[in-house]
Amino acid sequence: PARELVAAGAPGRTLRLEIEGAGGGEWLIALDSPAAVGSAEREVAHVALDGAEFCRLASGHVLPQDAAAGQVGDREAIRDVLAATAGLSRM
Repeated sequence: PARELVAAGAPGRTLRLEIEGAGGGEWLIALDSPAAVGSAEREVAHVALDGAEFCRLASGHVLPQDAAAGQVGDREAIRDVLAATAGLSRM
């Protein structure tokens, strides 16, 4: 799917991030526009991570490509979101 800019508040291409286990949940992450809204109808990828694995990724203890994640859909979107998660360790 092509990248696109959408108007602020409009639904955009979306990745569903699912964190499994205690304290987990699901988030719809808009991919292409900072002010876009995540939308189940515009979902292009789904990533599922165990809560402990998500914490290891976010803290820089595992590389994005090594994260044990269930992944379906747009490979570039998945790679970008996992890399952004790993980038949290540098904030």
